[in-house]
Amino acid sequence: MTELDFVLLTVYLLCITYGLYEVIDSFNDEFTIRLDQKELDQYLQSLNLQDIVSVSFKFDTHYEFDKLKELSISINNKSDDYPIYIDWDDCSVTDLDGRSRRVTRLPPGTTLDLFQNQVFSVIAPGKTLKEKIASEDMLARLGDNGLLVAEKTIIDLTKPDPKKSSEPQRKRYKDFVDRQIELKFSLYLAMRLKGSKTSPTGDRTRVLCNFTLTKLNWTAGLPWNPRK
Repeated sequence: MTELDFVLLTVYLLCITYGLYEVIDSFNDEFTIRLDQKELDQYLQSLNLQDIVSVSFKFDTHYEFDKLKELSISINNKSDDYPIYIDWDDCSVTDLDGRSRRVTRLPPGTTLDLFQNQVFSVIAPGKTLKEKIASEDMLARLGDNGLLVAEKTIIDLTKPDPKKSSEPQRKRYKDFVDRQIELKFSLYLAMRLKGSKTSPTGDRTRVLCNFTLTKLNWTAGLPWNPRK
């Protein structure tokens, strides 16, 4: 092998290595989300609500960083004799820094003003409410009088801008991408339980739902790995 052959081989191997790195990096943005069900069950039990209400969420098996733009929630009224009211304007979801954001219900085709008060939902005894929700700061309008759509994600997983972010934020992002840590956020559901033994407007309570995000290996992003 001549010196030129060695140089050409080295350049070739470097190109192959770089190409493989780019392929891996393009798939390296997958995560899972899960509800901390045990904590939720314990929380409901502490409020003596375990036989009255149950809360669940529907998630895909995994998401790209920029795809989780709403939460699909189901709230079941397990009682036999009184309704449950969900006060959406008093519900909130946190971000990674613990900042609280107002929850917005996303009925199909909504064109409501973001500043308008939301109508509460009523769950009759033995019935289940299914809704899609987002945080208020995620929404944008299509056109001047268009529909409201979730433009941002529930949790911002974009790489922090070095000029606008803090050192802890940059470290958190790197540790998450490197699969050294998991990320957490919370949803607070404001409910009113109304019955013969409650106040006329219903007894207020808040149910805490905690979520955990786990970064996946890059192979999760390969096309043959299903998302459902």
